[in-house]
Order: sequence, then structure tokens, then C-alpha cells
Amino acid sequence: MGTGPLASHPEFEQRLHTEVDTVLRGNPATHADLPRLELTERIINETLRLYPQGWFLTRTVTHDTHLGRHPLPAGTSLAYSPYLIHHRPDLYTDPETFDPDCWDPQRPQPPRHAFIPFATGARKCIGDTFAMAEATLALATITARWRLKHLPGHHRTRPVLGASIGPGELRMRPTPR
Repeated sequence: MGTGPLASHPEFEQRLHTEVDTVLRGNPATHADLPRLELTERIINETLRLYPQGWFLTRTVTHDTHLGRHPLPAGTSLAYSPYLIHHRPDLYTDPETFDPDCWDPQRPQPPRHAFIPFATGARKCIGDTFAMAEATLALATITARWRLKHLPGHHRTRPVLGASIGPGELRMRPTPR
């Protein structure tokens, strides 16, 4: 599947360090900093696109409906995979490539239904906004002070599937910046 996104892309890592140094100026990251941590948030989005935690979800149809041309009677169980949707080449240009800039608002965005790391609709995770804020602040706080480097021989990670998707054997060493 590839390597840990940020440690394997020094150009994005350097840009992230520049952003957190400029925005935080040595201070801890706070909620007030979120609007200026644009690249940091795009890195989180791109990581969630490539490796959504909820990789396989189910739903039950509550009333008779159609999915495209297919009738779905109430009670029908559906399964879908945000992981597979996030890797579709008809929705994302070069879907296997880590590219946080694809979330730049100046670039064309994928359709709204194409990015669903927190599910969608009435059953969407109610903590999605909180999770994004916390992940953005955590990444900014960590990268303001540390670089994470792969240990020798551990540059490739493969996602491990379970109830959620995880990084498998991700062995890294923090080094002060």
C-alpha cells in the first residue's frame, strides 16, 4: 500500500514545518490557530482519504427506496467501503498518491459524496468536526517540535484491516527539530 504519508514525502513535511513555525511561533497549538493551519488540515484530510478508519460500513434501509435503478425494500442491508470509494480513479486523480494539495480550495474538489471518512447522512459520526480539530491540533503540536523518521528497514507499512484500518507495523523515531 505504501509508506507512512508524511515521513515519506519530505516536500510536504517541510511545508508543514514552515506552516506550523509561522502560525504557532513556538507556542502550543490552540483552537484559535485552526483557520491558519490550512496545510495541516489538508494533510489530515488526505491521510483520512487514503486510510479511513471506518473502511467497511453497513446500513439498513428504513423505507422502500431506490439506489440508482435498483429497488431496495425496507429492511435491506447495505454494505459500502469508504476505503474503496476514496481510491476510485473516476473520483480522484491518481488515487493512490498522497497529495494534500488535492484539498486546496483553489483546485477542483471531488464530489461531496466521494469523501466519507466519517460516513455520511443521518448516521454520520457526530464527532467529525471535533475529530478533525483535534487531529489538526495534534499534528501541528507534534510537528512543531519533532520530526518522525522511519526506523531502518521499516519504510514500508501496510494497512491492517480489523474493526478499523490501522498502520500495521509502523516503527518510527521522533527526533527534535
